[in-house]
Amino acid sequence: MVRRILLFFIVLSPLNGTFAQTLEEAVVATLRTNPDILAGKHNVEAALQLRRQAKGAYLPSVDLVVAGGEEISNNTTTRAARPNVGGVSVGDGDFRLFREEKSLKITQLLYDGFSTINLIKQQTALTDAAMARLTSVQENISLRAIQVYLEVLRRDDVVVLAIENLRHHEDTLRKIRERFENGVGTKVDVVQTQGRRAQSKGNVLLSQRDAKNGTAEFYRVIGENPNDLVKPDEAKGLPTTLDQAIEIANRNNPGLQAAEAELEAAVAGHKQALAAFQPRFDLELGATRNKDTDGSPGGNDDETAVIRMTYNLYRGGADKARLNETQAREFATREAVRSIKRAVEEDVTLIWNELDDILVRLEYLEAHVTSTEEVLKVYNEQLSLGKRTLLDLLDVQNELLRAKVAYITGQYIAMFASYRVHASTGRLLSGMNISAD
Repeated sequence: MVRRILLFFIVLSPLNGTFAQTLEEAVVATLRTNPDILAGKHNVEAALQLRRQAKGAYLPSVDLVVAGGEEISNNTTTRAARPNVGGVSVGDGDFRLFREEKSLKITQLLYDGFSTINLIKQQTALTDAAMARLTSVQENISLRAIQVYLEVLRRDDVVVLAIENLRHHEDTLRKIRERFENGVGTKVDVVQTQGRRAQSKGNVLLSQRDAKNGTAEFYRVIGENPNDLVKPDEAKGLPTTLDQAIEIANRNNPGLQAAEAELEAAVAGHKQALAAFQPRFDLELGATRNKDTDGSPGGNDDETAVIRMTYNLYRGGADKARLNETQAREFATREAVRSIKRAVEEDVTLIWNELDDILVRLEYLEAHVTSTEEVLKVYNEQLSLGKRTLLDLLDVQNELLRAKVAYITGQYIAMFASYRVHASTGRLLSGMNISAD
């Protein structure tokens, strides 16, 4: 039944591998659907709109007011206008008119102590910080996508190794049974081999479970199920030295860029707070037309053109407190930049050393596999000659499985470490020729 199902999928699958999924395709899918990345894009858009709001202060403010309705007035003017009968005023003095108001006011900022320009600088820096944080999220999540992609491949390879080990145990069991039937071996040999075969079956089931878990994790991170994954190469274009990697990270690491942009915003915020101690000058142009107001029939037209100065003399110490606050925030942000810079350099160094270490260990892991394979071959020959025990052979078979798993795992660790180097320097997506837009 299983073979028929497999044949069915083979027939339906195109020969050119159209449905194969590359690492780059998986990363692109992640960038397209990950909710944290989408949220980051909205945060960038919000920051852009705040910057546009700040720039709006450079442009004139135009206000139009139009009003109309009934007015009932009772004042000295309306009372004086009451009818006079026999020298005595009659009526209650109420005067009803249909009131109309129209006004147009234009205000243009002339000088505000450089508050607006520093606010724009602050919002521009915060926009840069939001963009850098988005890049950081994109790089981190892409690295996570690479990790789960490679992990699916590794776990699938372990399944293959476990099945291969089971086949070796079944071959050994068949030979031991033949020896026993021919009177050469013992019943104990058969039982021991059956026990080891059962253990190898358990290893297959365990590896298959791990593979299923890897598939579930792949879907959670990437948003798609793995489909005929293509084993990638190691990351290309890596720095040649640790010093070069640190230099690139100091320029390109998005987390550090975000912190530096936030420092620029803090500096601009402090300068903006200084504007509270400066006068403000505005040009105001206005035109009004009122009809039937205050009990006086007819229209009134007024036009104004003034330069208005506003200079706060005292605000309860609030301006001084805000100035001190912004200065403290600038100092705190500056120290945060120093801390993040140290963390970035440490991260690059640790990842670089890890890559160096695993590349060296791979040589020994490969040598261990080769030597264990030779030992297994010799033990098989010596077992037939009675120079080795069955237990020796079974132990070597399991040792070979562990050696191959360790070697395969080391290969994937080295591959992932190469992508981590790119990520630590802020060049993961660019190194893969992937656009985050």
